[in-house]
Amino acid sequence: MRQIFTSPRLENVEGVAALLREAGIEVRVTNGRSYQGGRRREFSYSDNDSPQPAVWVVKSDDQPRARELLREAGLIDTTRGSANSYALPSFRSEEPIAASDPAKRRALMVKIALLGGIASIMVMAVMRLLTSETTPQLASPPFDGKVAATLQPVAQAVFASEIGSARFPVLCLAVDGRPAPARVIDALSKAGGPALLPSSHCERIADSERGSRHPGTGQEAIFLEVSGFRPSAADAGVIEFSAYHHQMYGSYKTLEVKRIGNQWKVTRVIRHVAMQG
Repeated sequence: MRQIFTSPRLENVEGVAALLREAGIEVRVTNGRSYQGGRRREFSYSDNDSPQPAVWVVKSDDQPRARELLREAGLIDTTRGSANSYALPSFRSEEPIAASDPAKRRALMVKIALLGGIASIMVMAVMRLLTSETTPQLASPPFDGKVAATLQPVAQAVFASEIGSARFPVLCLAVDGRPAPARVIDALSKAGGPALLPSSHCERIADSERGSRHPGTGQEAIFLEVSGFRPSAADAGVIEFSAYHHQMYGSYKTLEVKRIGNQWKVTRVIRHVAMQG
């Protein structure tokens, strides 16, 4: 354990300790608040010889990173002598911050608080990014026959097996009653073929004389939707598929899906009802 920072002002020491803890560095504060009443140690010009509050880094491996953080924050100057000597980083202003100058004290605390806030925001942003980039590949229990949210790779596998038989210039995709995610459409579009769009881009028309359309181009369109996913295991289940052009033209299937190797696939058609009037 090595001392990394010291100051006659306890607020400064506690602020530095909070900054280092935010960065995941284990520290200890000495000569700080009383353990009995939480009283802080008041600074006085008459007690220069008394021990000052200090921050200590517990793990030696964290010392270089701790010094770097304090240097970046403008809180310490680091000086080194010979290769075998070590000089303790010291507070950049060796003169204590006087109690009669609260502006300096407030500025320092605001600076430390801002640094801690920025570090917290960056951590949350990284966690959010990692979460958004993670796509569940396996179903979650309980496997009791109830409908669950359709996994993205399951929806993609069903669409891939059905779009070849949908002979329309525009295919409008939906998953669980909502427009298909962009990732699914992008992955399927790489294989070429008809235009693939989220269902929200198309107009659902029941009139058999007209049929569903893509408003932007006026081309005929068919709505393809997967829903009603019922997992029977982490890597297996059944799902419903529907294709709808108008009230007299549609197809409805119940499909068995399984994860084989690293990919979900349609393994069996359990039920199929079609109307093509």
